[in-house]
Amino acid sequence: MEDEPQMDLNIGLAEEERKDLENLIGVFKDESFSLSLNAAPEDLQKQIIFLKEKITRMSVVLLALDKKMRSLYEVVRLFYRKTEVMNERINDVIKLVKTDKQR
Repeated sequence: MEDEPQMDLNIGLAEEERKDLENLIGVFKDESFSLSLNAAPEDLQKQIIFLKEKITRMSVVLLALDKKMRSLYEVVRLFYRKTEVMNERINDVIKLVKTDKQR
C-alpha cells in the first residue's frame, strides 16, 4: 500500500516527461543513497557526479514544466480579462435597459 494517493492529473506533460519526473522523484526519495563524508575521495567524487547528473536532468524537466506553466498562466490571464470585459458589457446593457424602462 502506498503512503500517498495516486492522482491522475494531466498538466500537459508528455508521457516521457512524466516518466522522467516520476523517476527523478523516486531517486530523491530513495533512502539507500546517502552522501558519506567518511567514504574514499573517489567514492565521494562518484556520488557528486551522480547527484550532478540527476539535478541536471531534473532541471531540464522543471524548465519544460515552467514553460508550460507560463503558457497556462497566459491563457488563464486572458480568459480572466475576457470575463472582465464581458461583465462590463453586461453591466452596461443592464444600465441601458433600466434607464429605458424609467423613461
